[in-house]
Amino acid sequence: MSKVASLPEIAKYSKSQQKIGLSVGLVVGSFDIVHMGHINLFRFAKKYVDILIVGLDNNQTISLVKGNNRPINNYNRRSNLLSDLVTIDKIFKIQKTSHHDSEEALENYTELVIKIAPNYIFTHRDCDKHWSKKKQMAKKLNIKFMLDKSRKITNSGSIIKILNSEL
Repeated sequence: MSKVASLPEIAKYSKSQQKIGLSVGLVVGSFDIVHMGHINLFRFAKKYVDILIVGLDNNQTISLVKGNNRPINNYNRRSNLLSDLVTIDKIFKIQKTSHHDSEEALENYTELVIKIAPNYIFTHRDCDKHWSKKKQMAKKLNIKFMLDKSRKITNSGSIIKILNSEL
């Protein structure tokens, strides 16, 4: 059974898992070049939930946020790679395109959270400009907000710089 599903399928799945008493968590992001920071975020989230759902940015959002030479790995490669991680139960594509720092991105995120209705939402303090607004939104929706405050280990940009310097 594929871990990758559409947003409507994810929303239905989330509700069905909660009906049988399982807790559901949501993490969203680009996850273009998966590194230990991503793995640690997934591990952090999975400690609190039975089911971890990951929303993956579309290719256009990554280009908008990180530049025209990105993503390194397109959506299909990213979703296939994340499908192999045992910490992740379901993956969906975030269809709407917006810059992560924009208010539009926060609105789009809120729409996703309302549709999926997870018990928990997770983000990392150093990687999410909107974390405090997401915390307020979660409180209004009676969703547990979990902020990963661990030290940022690395990022995709630094990995690309290292690889480029070695070529």
